[in-house]
Amino acid sequence: MRVTETQTSVAGVSGSSGGGGGNTPIRIEVLGSNLENLIRSNYKIQELISKVQGVQDVRSNYTEGMPELQVSVSRDRARAYGTSVTEVSSLFTSAISGQDAGVLANDPLNAGQDTFIKVRLKDSDGFTIQDIKSLPVTAGKTQIALGSVASIMEATGPVTLYRIDKQRAITVQAGLTGRPLQEVLDEITKKIQASPLEAGITYRFAGQATSMKDSFSEMIQALSLSLVLIYILLSVLYESLATPLIRMLSLPFGLIGSIWFLWLTNNTINLYSLIGILVMDGLVAKNGTLLLDYTLQLMSQGKDIMEAVMIAGKTRLKPILMTTVTMICGMLPTALALAEGAEAQVSMAWVLIGGLVTSTVFTLIMTPLVFVFLQTHSWRGVYSSVRQWHKAEN
Repeated sequence: MRVTETQTSVAGVSGSSGGGGGNTPIRIEVLGSNLENLIRSNYKIQELISKVQGVQDVRSNYTEGMPELQVSVSRDRARAYGTSVTEVSSLFTSAISGQDAGVLANDPLNAGQDTFIKVRLKDSDGFTIQDIKSLPVTAGKTQIALGSVASIMEATGPVTLYRIDKQRAITVQAGLTGRPLQEVLDEITKKIQASPLEAGITYRFAGQATSMKDSFSEMIQALSLSLVLIYILLSVLYESLATPLIRMLSLPFGLIGSIWFLWLTNNTINLYSLIGILVMDGLVAKNGTLLLDYTLQLMSQGKDIMEAVMIAGKTRLKPILMTTVTMICGMLPTALALAEGAEAQVSMAWVLIGGLVTSTVFTLIMTPLVFVFLQTHSWRGVYSSVRQWHKAEN
């Protein structure tokens, strides 16, 4: 039985435990019911992650407790003496913490000025172990010493108790520099799995790790929905189910350049780069749209497939290159972090630049070929069309 004086407060938090540090890149919530195992696991995790490259300033919200006296009642001995744990607890609480004895009305017109009376043993807050053992306990018609049915020992109690999902919890936090967050989290997971925690103790990542997963999931859903909506719109405009697919080839061509440029510039796929992919889909699409629209317009005027494709390519080449170069130049200050506060958006800028470069090159070559293929239904037909056009030109 442990009797201590506590103060309790409840605060609303989002995706993390109490103790602050919500913006810390690495947050690990250590959960369990056994406090001793929880504390040992807390120190173990701190030791493991402090050895991971890029991790710095490792700490937790656990603080060493204050010294206290713990009273443990033996149920068997209490039953043998004719008393119970409830009676012992009630006596101990009354003697040390005090018992309400009434209210002194200082001002009959103002109840807020009343004095509450609490009675306890004199100097009980300074009792030693021997003093507590000597406390009288009623056992039937006689009295016995508290030490006859309970053991008293010196121990250390926690200063603050944190709980997450109704479980005791300690939050381990750390900073990060020079490495991608997901890469570090994967390494931490491997280290913890190789050196298991105490029995009954679990852990989970929180903070930016949770936000990153949620953001990735939401961005992927947004990208998928945008592709579906764009396909539906283009199908209505072109009055065809196959033609919009040609225009949508610009996105995978753009992704090739985006990932390549991220790797070349030592940037990572993060929230800003995912936003850049969404923006890039709209930017790179205009190349295919310009080519297809003019090609179909020429074919409606009676032009041959290959002739229409070649005329459209020559006519639209200049505006495509001009708009692409303009957008790339416009993104360079952000990509090079020349503008104030642009460091966070660097990955988004390189995604756009890389996507524009590769999509422009591939769209000018692959889009006409795929269009002719769908019109002739075979690569042999593409070859024949190119050969006939070449003879006609010569």
